[in-house]
Amino acid sequence: MSPAVASAGRRLPFSHAPHSHLAGLRVTIAVTASLTFAIHAHALDLGDGGIITETIATRDRLRDYDDAKTYGAQSVTERVRAHVQPEGVRAGNYTIFPSLSETVTFDDNIFRSDRYKQSDIRFETAPSVQFKSALPRHIFDMSLDGKIVNHLEHTDQDYANIRGKLDSALHFDHAHTLSLSVLSMIDHQEPGEFITDKTTIEPVQVANHRVAAGITRDVGRLYGTLMASAERWDFSDARGLGGGKVDQDYRDTDEFAASLRVGYRFSPGFELIARARALVDDNRGDGTFDRDAKGYEALAGLSFETGPLLRWQILGGYGIRDYKSDALDDIATGIMEGRVQWLPTEFLTLTGKVSRHIAAADTYDDDGRVETRISGQVEYEIRNDMVLKFGLAYSTAEFSGVAREDVNLTGRLGLEYYLNKNWMFTMSYEHAVRDSTDPAYDMTRNVVSVGAKLRF
Repeated sequence: MSPAVASAGRRLPFSHAPHSHLAGLRVTIAVTASLTFAIHAHALDLGDGGIITETIATRDRLRDYDDAKTYGAQSVTERVRAHVQPEGVRAGNYTIFPSLSETVTFDDNIFRSDRYKQSDIRFETAPSVQFKSALPRHIFDMSLDGKIVNHLEHTDQDYANIRGKLDSALHFDHAHTLSLSVLSMIDHQEPGEFITDKTTIEPVQVANHRVAAGITRDVGRLYGTLMASAERWDFSDARGLGGGKVDQDYRDTDEFAASLRVGYRFSPGFELIARARALVDDNRGDGTFDRDAKGYEALAGLSFETGPLLRWQILGGYGIRDYKSDALDDIATGIMEGRVQWLPTEFLTLTGKVSRHIAAADTYDDDGRVETRISGQVEYEIRNDMVLKFGLAYSTAEFSGVAREDVNLTGRLGLEYYLNKNWMFTMSYEHAVRDSTDPAYDMTRNVVSVGAKLRF
């Protein structure tokens, strides 16, 4: 038996927590993930929804008219590094890209709570294989990924994830693309995460399945995408503070959504953008309480360039989350999304982001919240095979139905080194602070990681 189980009542962050649990950590995790180009949030996604929206006309237009990159107007991420990129394995109309990474991480607050602060070293093994299609006209890409997490001391917190994904596009004429995206994965929510049940003392397994389909028209000045999606979250029972299993079925949720994204290019480098989405959440509940809801959000704004080295996107709108249960407070508020990217030199990229959105009610006693985030990232290319990244983010979470507000500050410094086509090495340090009006949720956390990735 691990130390975490032996002294669960003393050490784990959920045994004495008040009714509204660590939902505010969602902001910290989301901001951190955005700094590392990965984010998972149960909020309205007003982008392309993960489907392919490129048409043949779009491809031709970029090839013929967008020559800014030829003259160095590229971000550090976009810069060509062909000499350190894997070549893959050719198989007919496919190129296969297998990879395997190992990351060693020291975390001084694995339960994300100052009251129950515990440190540990964890090992993350991540195998992956991607199948990139090279069909004459269409796209049919597939990927299979996994993550195996092992802790040095808290072995009861070990888990394994797996994910399969299909992305396809049928370019049935020059201006139109029909897209389909299918995702199926087994994920785990670690103790202390924003939607983890506060009565559990081990990672909660979640089966997540999603299918999205859409049609895009993009030719000339006017373009748009109409999309529909269906998604399911199925939670497995997990071990509780008393040693028995805690029922998680009440959290199972089905979501059905439809969205529309339109744009108009009224001048080179200037576009009007509008996005709207509606959804229905069907939550199983526990017989007396559920979170069935309808959501609506709309944004409109402008995407433009003040020269090829300075790019802007500013959108504003309104969002509503209408809960079926009278026990949950409805949410109606203004929302926004902004982004600016500046390329002061060929080797330096500065990016700033600001957003305000409605986050769903993901827990028994959480009515949802409104999250506001401001973040910035600096990418500096030391050499063509070495990139330094620094990110800083400030965020707030205003909770509905409870008198609670969280303020989060996250900083991250990372280095990526491409040794050759097959080996990539990473190092990072992250510092996160959460200051809540409820002291039970205050947190200071330091994470140091070193990783290596083998690619073919």
